[in-house]
Amino acid sequence: MNENLREQFEDFERRRATQQRRFFARKPKRIDNVLAQVMQRKGYAQIKAGSERDEAWIQAAGEVASATRVGALRRGVLQIEVANSLQMQELTFRKEELIAKLQTALPDAGIKQLKFRVGQVK
Repeated sequence: MNENLREQFEDFERRRATQQRRFFARKPKRIDNVLAQVMQRKGYAQIKAGSERDEAWIQAAGEVASATRVGALRRGVLQIEVANSLQMQELTFRKEELIAKLQTALPDAGIKQLKFRVGQVK
């Protein structure tokens, strides 16, 4: 009987130690990591980056910017929707100048190319 109690006690201690290791193995997360995850999940960083791109585009394009809308940035290609083909042609002529201005205004965005397309602008 005494041997049986000892085995049960050792089994209990082994299980308790395993549970403690599981519980205490989890360290608290750093607040900056938690905030970064929340910002990424909610898309706040993309909203901020989008408004920065809009402002940089307005500065780079000048008066033509009112007839355009900034689209998505994918793989270094910034998509711009233009109200009509005449303005699209004008922007195509100025493409290199616009890319240079955007790269200086947004160095971290990685803009390498502009793609214009005729579409509906607000």
